[in-house]
Amino acid sequence: MLKIKVEATSANVCVGFDVLGIALNLYNEFTFKKSSEFKFVGFEEEFSSCETNLVYEAYKYVFDLAKEVIVPVEIGFIGDIPVSRGLGSSSSLIVAGIFAANYYLKNKYSKRELFDIATAIEGHPDNVAPAIYGGLVASYQKDGKYYPNIYPIHKDLKFSVVIPNVKVSTHDARGVLPKELPYKDIVWNLSRIVNLPKAFMEGNIELLKDLFSDKLHEPYRSKLIPAYSDIKSIINKYNAAFAISGSGSTMLIVSKDLSFMDELKQIDYPVLTLEVGSGVKVEELYEGWWILRNS
Repeated sequence: MLKIKVEATSANVCVGFDVLGIALNLYNEFTFKKSSEFKFVGFEEEFSSCETNLVYEAYKYVFDLAKEVIVPVEIGFIGDIPVSRGLGSSSSLIVAGIFAANYYLKNKYSKRELFDIATAIEGHPDNVAPAIYGGLVASYQKDGKYYPNIYPIHKDLKFSVVIPNVKVSTHDARGVLPKELPYKDIVWNLSRIVNLPKAFMEGNIELLKDLFSDKLHEPYRSKLIPAYSDIKSIINKYNAAFAISGSGSTMLIVSKDLSFMDELKQIDYPVLTLEVGSGVKVEELYEGWWILRNS
């Protein structure tokens, strides 16, 4: 029996549209057990078939790539990552599926190759990269492949997420983006993204607050998120950085303290304070013990 834990991810990190992401220690947990046929336990009914389950699709993708006969499994699911909230729930399904397949293929693929497979399925790296590697990950593209770079994050930084009870699909969030942007807006973002890893490594919250100012996607996506302006106004009073997490509706707050929390809780949305995640964990049940096999 196999257990895989995949963390939530906050993509974009404000100014790093489609290239930056951070892993956070909120998990989806998956189990895989050999079976005579595919079974799905713990999923909503609409995602409990081979035709609709993204874990299965990713799992099958790897077997097809390896040109091997697929191993039927019972897939169990315990989900703590909210769906369609900008916290990488769909990426967690992809990562779990490909790492499980690789286990049953006797680790045919390296972690780097699994990252390539995940980005091929997902289409962009900003969620799957931190889900696999943990921490803050910046990815760039060359010759059709993405290359991840992992940056450390200062231990004093705290990460809070505000989670409205509103789903925002990636399709809708991309649909509101303009087809063209002025150079000055692109330069604005470039000037900030190049300084972002340094600010995270140093734990420089004053710099982070300055750098968390996007002109490529947040001005458009914010209209899809209830109370965005109210929450941003609250956080701007404090020494904290604020951004939309992924495509929303979750909002990310980076700080060194939680002095804003009392005022923030007046807005009736769940707020979680999380730690930086360390990447996917794969464990095998062996003689009653869970043994870490690949991460």
